Amino acid sequence: MTVLQWRRRPVTPPQAPKAAVAPISWLSPGEYAGRARFRPTDGAVLTPALHRAVGQVVEVRFAGIAAHGEPFAGQALYVEWRHDKFLDGRVIPTQDLEFID
Repeated sequence: MTVLQWRRRPVTPPQAPKAAVAPISWLSPGEYAGRARFRPTDGAVLTPALHRAVGQVVEVRFAGIAAHGEPFAGQALYVEWRHDKFLDGRVIPTQDLEFID
């Protein structure tokens, strides 16, 4: 009779459903992230310029990840690519953008 060594299989976490968000895993700050529609969440404080941008499709670049203790901690942050035509130079969190494929 031979006894075989039992090996534990690695547990893989369940995969999150695929959402339409910009893939940030390989983006560096300043890199183009794609096109997104500005859809602020309920309760967002909007300047007049941002209020006019609601529903507009803008091209954005990755600005970084919000640090712990800051508003939108852990979220990717984006700014408008090449100009400030719609977002008035503001940094926008992932939750307020709907990325377009």
